[in-house]
Amino acid sequence: MHYQSESLSLRAYMWRKRPGIYPIRYGNNVQLLQSGAPFFDKLTQLIKEAQTEIHFQVYIFEPDTTGQLIAGLLMDAAKRGVKIYMILDAYGSKNFTEVWKYKFKESGISLFFYSPITFGKNLHMGMRLHHKIMVFDSQVALTGGINISDHYSHYNKQIPWLDFAVLTTGKVIQDFVQICYGTLHTVNSRSKHKSKINASNSNNDHLPVHARVLQNNWLQAKFAISWQYRQHIRKAQNRIILFASYFIPSIALKRLLKNAANRGVKVSIILGSVSDVGIVRRASEYFYADMLKEGIELYEWRPSVLHAKIALIDNKWLSVGSYNLNHLSDFGSIECNIEVYDNEFCISAQKSLEELIVKDCDNISWILYLKRFGFFHRFYNAICYGLVRISLNLLFFMQNRNNKKERVKI
Repeated sequence: MHYQSESLSLRAYMWRKRPGIYPIRYGNNVQLLQSGAPFFDKLTQLIKEAQTEIHFQVYIFEPDTTGQLIAGLLMDAAKRGVKIYMILDAYGSKNFTEVWKYKFKESGISLFFYSPITFGKNLHMGMRLHHKIMVFDSQVALTGGINISDHYSHYNKQIPWLDFAVLTTGKVIQDFVQICYGTLHTVNSRSKHKSKINASNSNNDHLPVHARVLQNNWLQAKFAISWQYRQHIRKAQNRIILFASYFIPSIALKRLLKNAANRGVKVSIILGSVSDVGIVRRASEYFYADMLKEGIELYEWRPSVLHAKIALIDNKWLSVGSYNLNHLSDFGSIECNIEVYDNEFCISAQKSLEELIVKDCDNISWILYLKRFGFFHRFYNAICYGLVRISLNLLFFMQNRNNKKERVKI
């Protein structure tokens, strides 16, 4: 496999520079979970079975039916003695109520909000905590793109937004725990907690799957997820499948995808026919003509909003997490993905993904594109793309400004 051919000097260099690329861990079990019942049934089970400690870090935690259920289970776990460290993004979870904050505190949950936004003279628009990581007893983890909201669950009897997560056990857990404690220290500098995992004592050598944790965090010069996406697309030989919400690729990424298609790789990109952010969907449509001309297959997911962020290449490599293919994930958010190197797992995942494509996606052919997208539609898409790029550049400027101020204070 390609990761075995990486030179030791390169791996040592990457690790010293700490760009968010964790070591490949040999000895894991993984399971791909889809949003709705598969994910939330497993999540509720893990909370109920937790005995010592839960790390719970998500972007959105809504006070709806789903949120009430998960909140109740977490408070019950805290009351029976489980130590819970919970970090929510201050913007994404802005609807989290004061009543819940009080109840969480009373039950013993350590609750923090990442990077509160401030206005006025001390305007602060910090990095967003976009990753979704849940670790239970330092033994099992869930990571992906699924938030705590009715949009992703099956509790409101509606079709959930399409997204994925990976259930993981094995040696890679130590890296998730390290990330959780690092984030905890960021929001609470008094935190002195350390990971309870000792890799040398892990008895997981018999587990079959090789996996690695990746992070993106522009302020810490971590671009591991975007780096790995580019590397594997560049080396692809047969098949690329991308389920990509909020798809606004960089010039470099678009060139890599087109080059792959031109050398005979079958490239399939699955986008959403509807979106919770309309302007971003129209900005994504701006790329349709360019992609179709190069022979890239485009599909649109019909049943619900597509929120998935998953990449599968050559039945050898799969990446799942919170990372979107746009500049916001590159420069405005803290992201976490897990990548899996396992032929059997990837073949199974590809079968599941292709079933979704056949059953619930529309193929956007060149003929359909010309029929559906008239001049004014394409012109409006171009305007939306321009507005999105301007807003992302403005956000980047604000975050860079805040970062410089923080460095001066230090």
